[in-house]
Amino acid sequence: MKYAQLKDDLSHLPGDIWGAVSAAALVLPQAMAFGITLWVPYTHEPAMAALSGLITAIFLCLASGIFRGTQGMVSAPTGPSLVLLAGAMAAYAATGLSGEALITATVLTIVLAGVFQALIGGLQLGHLIKYIPYPVVSGFMTGSAILMILSQSHAILGSEQLTMTQGAWIPFATAAATLASMIILPKYTQRIPGTVLGLVIGTLAFHLFAAMQNHALPEYWLVGHLPDISSMRSGVAAGSLTAGIPWLLVAGSALALAVLASLDSLLTSVVADVASGSRHNARRELMGQGVGHMLSGIFGGMAGAGTTGATLVAIQSGGRKWVGLVTGISILLLIVFMGAVAALLPISVFAGIILYVAIFGMLDKDILRWIKTPQSRIDAVIALIVTAVTVFNDLMVGVGVGVALAAAEFIRTQVQSAVIQRRWTSGERTSLRRRPKKEKECLIEHPHIIVGYELKGTLFFGTTDHLFEAVAKDLGSVNAQYIILDMRRVTQVDLTAVRLIEHMHGVLRQRNGELILASVPKSMGLVKREGSRHEKLIPYHKSVRLHTFIDSDRALEYAENCVIKQTCKLGTDDVRQLPLSQCELLSGFNDKEKEILQSYFHIQTVQAKEYLFRGGDHGEALFVLISAEVEVLLKYEKRKRLRLATFGPGMTVGEITFLEPGPRSADGKVFKTGEVAVFSNKDFKRLSKSHADIGMRLLMRLGHDISKDLRMADAELRRLVS
Repeated sequence: MKYAQLKDDLSHLPGDIWGAVSAAALVLPQAMAFGITLWVPYTHEPAMAALSGLITAIFLCLASGIFRGTQGMVSAPTGPSLVLLAGAMAAYAATGLSGEALITATVLTIVLAGVFQALIGGLQLGHLIKYIPYPVVSGFMTGSAILMILSQSHAILGSEQLTMTQGAWIPFATAAATLASMIILPKYTQRIPGTVLGLVIGTLAFHLFAAMQNHALPEYWLVGHLPDISSMRSGVAAGSLTAGIPWLLVAGSALALAVLASLDSLLTSVVADVASGSRHNARRELMGQGVGHMLSGIFGGMAGAGTTGATLVAIQSGGRKWVGLVTGISILLLIVFMGAVAALLPISVFAGIILYVAIFGMLDKDILRWIKTPQSRIDAVIALIVTAVTVFNDLMVGVGVGVALAAAEFIRTQVQSAVIQRRWTSGERTSLRRRPKKEKECLIEHPHIIVGYELKGTLFFGTTDHLFEAVAKDLGSVNAQYIILDMRRVTQVDLTAVRLIEHMHGVLRQRNGELILASVPKSMGLVKREGSRHEKLIPYHKSVRLHTFIDSDRALEYAENCVIKQTCKLGTDDVRQLPLSQCELLSGFNDKEKEILQSYFHIQTVQAKEYLFRGGDHGEALFVLISAEVEVLLKYEKRKRLRLATFGPGMTVGEITFLEPGPRSADGKVFKTGEVAVFSNKDFKRLSKSHADIGMRLLMRLGHDISKDLRMADAELRRLVS
């Protein structure tokens, strides 16, 4: 097994190497650009700042690659993490921190963010982060892009000490050449990443412009020779920990950074899944990213996440299982052997790369399209508010405001949504229980005594008024004695809705009515399951149970029984038995004819939970129920059965196979012990030979009953379709 796994891993190695080299070429300029943007305003050491960005890419790729949470994942510094970390550093500086203390606070933020991110992964909380609404994500990405563009003003405008004739225009022209080459050249050569083209063309343009000047240009316009990787700072000086570190601010910034980096990485993981045809493991990915951040912070790096562009390039180049690990090693080798090349690289080139990433990779231009569409205008407003707060206040404040606005909009939408799918009455729908003629007539005489409501969505404080207003007319009507609430499509019920249900039950109780619940999900905590019925949970009166049933049909059957007993004073067939002579099938025959017919029937006793017949078994007899009760069940999965009908005393079961012997179409399960009268097809043939007229009239009676059943089935299908 281990050998086969090793062989499979080695088979992907060539693709991983080529994918890693391609990704490293894409990541290298961008990582250096982000490092310079973050650190240079505070340290004024562009070479060390560029190395910081590369260190970040190395450790994030190595850790993510070792944990292997996502196939093809390549990680590096990203725009959102850059903006958030830069904002945190500005906040630290505003508290009076500077120099070593400021760097220490930033390092602690990155390391703590790694710890939080690893915990998010270990506790499997990653799925919660995905619930941040897309307009909020779009808004803070757009706001981050604007901040990144504004942050490059110093690098693009050059030095205030030089005039235009002395070369002050060169940084701007270099950034423009870099940006233009990244936009135009990839259309003609797709094999070379746009960032590499921008880096090469921009560097050549800078040195060409510099050669046109008669004097030397400022050295700080160039990155400079990258320091040896061993010279990077590691750890935190013990003395700096007591230098007034704002721990609460650091912890808050670290948590925000962990959430943002996790969201960014998980979004990239989804893209990688689509490109590679695999499925990522969010837990392992976030733990790997967290470890990467801890190492990055300790060894002088910054923050980052999975990068979509580099990940797609790596996957398209053949990278899969080990591409992250190989990418980290590739960047490390480039630093070791090509550090001197950085002395030729102008900072304005990296400013051009930052502008490209911000404008074409982060600015969400769809926001303007959303404004034009009424259905998405609210989303556009949320995105614009988040963008404005991000730019003029703080990134995480913007995200918080956006989430709050999105939540408010969600509640508003839920409040306005209908909670009633359909209203029906007992005149429009009957239960699956087959009933004798008198009981049917009773129910027909009272078509509005039972009212049902099919509810949907969420029943909470915002929608309870809509429900009460819709049901109020029936609550106050003397006609509606029984109200059934079908909760099959309800997803959640809060305490406000529970109190409303209690109140409705109390109103009906005052006029001898009853509120009945159906299809209440056990997960809501309102009921406990007992067989096919639910038992109460929310009593309005201590002495009364609020009846609940597993589905609306059983609830309707219960309400019909109550109407027949209490309103029509008939007494339902569940408390008595009917002799064979009084059954529906023999109605219309005189006493002598009934006596003849009964001689062809065979009486037998059946026990509850037994099967009168099973689907697929050969059958040629019908059954008239004397005191037993039977459910007809249709098997539709391994152990699942759909209840098609319920038959009580006086009713007939199995007419189809009686008329045309063959396999049964469903199961007939006894749920109440009693007697049944069996009449076989052979017995019918004997009857027809001896008493042809009686046999013909019996066939006509069966045809009449079957036609009524078909009409009922047709009506039920029409109701379900509507």
